[in-house]
Amino acid sequence: MSTPQPPGIPESPTAGTPSAEPPEADVAPVATTAKDESLEEDRASTWQPWLYVKIGLLLFAIAWAIAFVAENSQQIDVHFVFATANVHVVWMILLLLAVGLIGGVLLSQLYRHRRRTQLAKKGRKPRDTRADVGGRDEAESKAR
Repeated sequence: MSTPQPPGIPESPTAGTPSAEPPEADVAPVATTAKDESLEEDRASTWQPWLYVKIGLLLFAIAWAIAFVAENSQQIDVHFVFATANVHVVWMILLLLAVGLIGGVLLSQLYRHRRRTQLAKKGRKPRDTRADVGGRDEAESKAR
């Protein structure tokens, strides 16, 4: 005859002897089947239209760059004040593009710096610092 056990403790084959294994949890392990694994693999390899759009745009940009260089490979004379150089048209276009880009960035920084110093002299803050618009330093409405 076995001794009664408190609820929640499974009966062991020999009631008086402690078992070497800890009691198992009440949660059953989740069984994964081959069907579940194949569904996960299908989700990872689904149709990704934006990936193919990006790849297409990249290939188009590469093809355009190759055609741009091929079409602008003729040489031209560039006359500087004290010298003359014979260069390919493509290098002249790329050089002028880089000079224009760098000049635009530097001019915008110069404008921004001057604008901030003018506002600082007047005692106002620049608009891009996101100061408190109402000056109340509190929320506009109650939280929902």
